[in-house]
Amino acid sequence: MKYLTLSVLFLAFIGCANNNAKPSEAAQQSEQKAPASDQQLQEVTLKIEGMTCPHGCAATIEKNLNNTEGVAKAKVDFDTKTATISFDAHKLSKESLISVIEGSNGGDAYTVVP
Repeated sequence: MKYLTLSVLFLAFIGCANNNAKPSEAAQQSEQKAPASDQQLQEVTLKIEGMTCPHGCAATIEKNLNNTEGVAKAKVDFDTKTATISFDAHKLSKESLISVIEGSNGGDAYTVVP
């Protein structure tokens, strides 16, 4: 009986310790994933020539932009031939975003135009 009581208390203690750890872990993860403040984010829309299909060209450019550090969100619209990008201006410039687009698919398929 003594061992059973100790086992229950031990399990209860571990259960409480784990419950206390989870919120702090979740808080750390939310801090890491938190977007940059609105003051740091800029949005730019760029016109792209050379896209021939929505599922290959547009999707590839969008994926490359979204995988770029400092890009909060990128959406490429094949119909309007544009990319709308929200990015951290402290980490990236408009020129660096253009380089990502024009460097997609080997670097000779897409051109950003004014």
